[in-house]
Amino acid sequence: MDWPSLAPQVALADRLFGARGAKMLGVWLHEQAARITDPAFARLFSDHIDLPGVAPGDYNHRLVRAGRGRLLGGVRFYGKDLARPFVEVVAHDFEDWEALCSCVAAEWTAFAPLHLRTLVAPSAALTPGARIDMAIHAARYGDMAPPDGRVALAPFADAEDAVATVSAKYEELTRTEPALARNISAADADELRRWHREGRIQAIRAMVDCTERTVGLLAAAPGAVEWIEGDEVNEEVVLRAFNGQGFAALAQRAWAARADLDPGRLLIGTIDGLNTASRRSALRAGREAVLDYALLPVGR
Repeated sequence: MDWPSLAPQVALADRLFGARGAKMLGVWLHEQAARITDPAFARLFSDHIDLPGVAPGDYNHRLVRAGRGRLLGGVRFYGKDLARPFVEVVAHDFEDWEALCSCVAAEWTAFAPLHLRTLVAPSAALTPGARIDMAIHAARYGDMAPPDGRVALAPFADAEDAVATVSAKYEELTRTEPALARNISAADADELRRWHREGRIQAIRAMVDCTERTVGLLAAAPGAVEWIEGDEVNEEVVLRAFNGQGFAALAQRAWAARADLDPGRLLIGTIDGLNTASRRSALRAGREAVLDYALLPVGR
């Protein structure tokens, strides 16, 4: 893979999956490149978006060769908001961030992107004005911190209780943390019902004021974040009344200790950069940040 920007991912693939990791990363990269000429991918955007001066094929990925480097990437809309366009840079070989940002601004000028986003190592030095959009957290079940008994997981008696719990959390979030609420969205109610049927969603139960209460929920199902495969945390909420007591981390630890799970399998997921509480919970559970999505301003 002759993309220097992928070096952190190559190293991570080897660490997480051994010899299989390079193949997984290569398949993912091939899929990203195939989107250059994939009309079905472009229609994911063009069927719902009508922007002046933009043709359906403009939503496809592009392989751009500029004087100072190459890049593979495509336009996106943050939170599906047409007022927040950015360019996902899958891979590049630019030697400095300023040149990369200038190339993106020039190539996707019809969309007037505000930012570019690209995967970097958590320790990467970034250009001024950059921030971490999301972090990818991952750990093998067998390497996570053990449970301590303060939290138990149990199926919801009714899927609608799970739907109501998620709805209540996101209503709270809209009131209390509007910037974060703008970036993330609740799991679809039908998905929550499906996860309930499949045993993939659990109520977080804890003793509060001498009474066992449902304080939130955790849902994980087989999936992938980019090329990293495992069980993906699809929803994790702790209701506001029970914040600050470590219940989310304890729930992840209890989940990891389930007898039906392969201790060598990964628990993976993305956490928004504004969601400091969830990042702390992941770390306390033993799930480190393995990659960051860096968001770099390209200006308007």
